[in-house]
Amino acid sequence: PARVAGQALAARRPARATACCGVIASGLDVMQDFESMDDAMSVARQVLAGEMDPNLGCGLIAGIGEKLGYPGSLSMFMLLSHEQYDHEDLGITAKSCVPDIMEACRELLTTQA
Repeated sequence: PARVAGQALAARRPARATACCGVIASGLDVMQDFESMDDAMSVARQVLAGEMDPNLGCGLIAGIGEKLGYPGSLSMFMLLSHEQYDHEDLGITAKSCVPDIMEACRELLTTQA
């Protein structure tokens, strides 16, 4: 019963970005594997430039963080990626996470420069 309930919940959740998905950025379909710190920084730049949806970018950077063994420099993205969905009952939504995602992008680019 718990497994069936979990599957039903998963079916209702919005699709989440993974670190190896096709991304629509700047109106172009870009197929790319996202797996390095350089890729994370590139996504952060695209988010800040308004070329990529912040919530999608956050999910991509979180996926990169998983691939890289959870580096501290990407921990905020992993937290925000988790928080942006399924926490509406706590007042946390994808939209409310955007300012924090933008700040995390700025911090990533500053600390990795």
